[in-house]
Amino acid sequence: MGALAFAAVVSAGVASYGWRYRDEPSGRWFIALTVSAGCWSLFELSFLVADSPDARFLWFVLESVPAEWSVFFTLLFALEIAGYERWVSRRTAALLAVWPVLAITGVATNALGVHALLWESLSFATVGGITATEVVPGPLFWVDVAYSYVAIGAALVVLGIHCLRSRQIYRKQALVLFVAILTPAVVGSAYLLSPFMPANPIAVSFAVTSSLFAVGLSRYRILDINPIARDLVIERMADPVVVVDGKGRLADSNPAARALFDGSPSSLGSPVADVFGAETASALEAGGELRVVDDNGEARHFEVDRSAVTDGRDVVRGHLHILHDITERRVRERWFRALTENASDLIFVLDADGSVTYLSDSAAQTLGADEDPSEVRSLKRFLHPDDEDAATETFREALERPDEDATAELRFRSSTRGWRVFGVRCRNLLDDPVVGGVVVNAQDVTDRRKHEQQLETFANVVSHDLRNPLNVAAGYLELVKEADRPDPDHVERIEAAHERMGEIISDVLALARGGTVDERETVSLDAVAAEAWTNVETGTATLDTAGSASFAADRTRLLQLFENLFRNAIEHVGDGVTVTVGATRDGFFVADDGPGVPPADRPKLFESGFTTADDGTGFGLAIVRAIADAHGWSVGYEDAPGAGARFVIRGVEHAGDAAQDSTPASSDDA
Repeated sequence: MGALAFAAVVSAGVASYGWRYRDEPSGRWFIALTVSAGCWSLFELSFLVADSPDARFLWFVLESVPAEWSVFFTLLFALEIAGYERWVSRRTAALLAVWPVLAITGVATNALGVHALLWESLSFATVGGITATEVVPGPLFWVDVAYSYVAIGAALVVLGIHCLRSRQIYRKQALVLFVAILTPAVVGSAYLLSPFMPANPIAVSFAVTSSLFAVGLSRYRILDINPIARDLVIERMADPVVVVDGKGRLADSNPAARALFDGSPSSLGSPVADVFGAETASALEAGGELRVVDDNGEARHFEVDRSAVTDGRDVVRGHLHILHDITERRVRERWFRALTENASDLIFVLDADGSVTYLSDSAAQTLGADEDPSEVRSLKRFLHPDDEDAATETFREALERPDEDATAELRFRSSTRGWRVFGVRCRNLLDDPVVGGVVVNAQDVTDRRKHEQQLETFANVVSHDLRNPLNVAAGYLELVKEADRPDPDHVERIEAAHERMGEIISDVLALARGGTVDERETVSLDAVAAEAWTNVETGTATLDTAGSASFAADRTRLLQLFENLFRNAIEHVGDGVTVTVGATRDGFFVADDGPGVPPADRPKLFESGFTTADDGTGFGLAIVRAIADAHGWSVGYEDAPGAGARFVIRGVEHAGDAAQDSTPASSDDA
């Protein structure tokens, strides 16, 4: 009787512990099984302590209720815990419950004398203070025994398979449950073959079963850790695999995951945040990307592939996380990003509609995109209005011919250098799953184009401008060689031709210097103008200074600028010209009192080789523009007040307060 009382108490304790898992299918079947087993032991104990035949008969009949349901719940719990939950549906449970209901009904009707199918006769005899039950079983009794052992046998089979297929703690769980269920079955078989005690030994054996259940709960956590997706966790996978149950607990992991996180099998059943840390737990929950620092202090990056794990009833039981190592890919991406962001070329990515989806840092800085580059949706506001049609046509060509690059030269507005010419190359990568857009690479070719123009100019000079005086000199040289006494006029013509070639060469060299000015010094406008005036053959021309200013410049090249402006005034107006130099708010001007430049000639003024003078090289004003550009200034032409030509240099940063122009300011100076 002590064993029966122990079994009832332990079963009650185990059932109360399992109550916390009542929301899970395996928990519900476990509670029902332990309650039934406890009631069977309790009813058997009540049967033994009953003091009258009627009371014993009542408890004998009532024992059939927990006895039948214990077998039923054992099978369902074994199927659920072993991973065969798809077989535990309402329909199968109802079918399996048909016999227990019929058997219990049969016991009740047999007790009422309606039939004798379960037992033909039943009597109690007391010998030596021990009450024994003498039962002559009926035909349905053996049917009930067969049903019970088939059900228990099925439960043992699925648990045995689960034990053989499982590893780590799951094998131990299955083994404990297998022995716990096997014990009553073996005891019952022995009792059927040879009854050996007054009490039903199956009910007594539940003391062992309940004890094993208690061990399984406390040590192997049979309800804390359910075998979720065990077949999906491949032990030899190179990728770490982590399985988390529906309550955020670690349900499984493979060796790669345990090596990565320094985990152990004993961590199973613990909250993921406690095992791996809160950051890792959040990354697993959200999916996406996970960063892990290994024992060497090196960061490894993983892409988390998260998928739900459902049972046979399509109920989500947890989530499977496969961690793909993308460290090498991230290193390559950082490398390429560093190259892209530090490249001098402008890089854009456009979608099929021409909207900007990516803008490199170099592009944002060059174009002056102050806002977040990701907010720049169109390049139109940076593109020269006259080039919009060419840009649209180039983009259309890229869309129509994805296997070829579409190229063009377009002007973009630089935030610091004004309009610049860029060689644009478009590549259609809309079908590329990584890029998914049209890649535009724009390289600044402004300086190259200027140099190409200079080379073309030099070629023209060599082929034409230098050839003329060279031919003249060569012709007169032949005359000198043939004459006994050289004609002084011939020699003079040779000298003039050489002087002319020298002037052309000097102008070409000055124009070729181009580039930018790196070293500057503070100069005085009136002092530099006066010095430059002495370097030019001015004849009777006069120089007036109307205000001065100080600013930083390359003194040598600034002298060349003034010399060419002075020479231009004298060549086009004459020796009697009056040249005026003065300061403006943002620069200075050089004006003369001549007739000015005809409107038709003004667009060509600063082009290399353009001149209206018979003996001009056409490089003077081109040199002026090149020197201004090298300083970051600009030069323009306007009519001087009253009459004459006025050349204005702007963008000059004066040192201190610049003197104001004593002549009326132009509209550009206002």
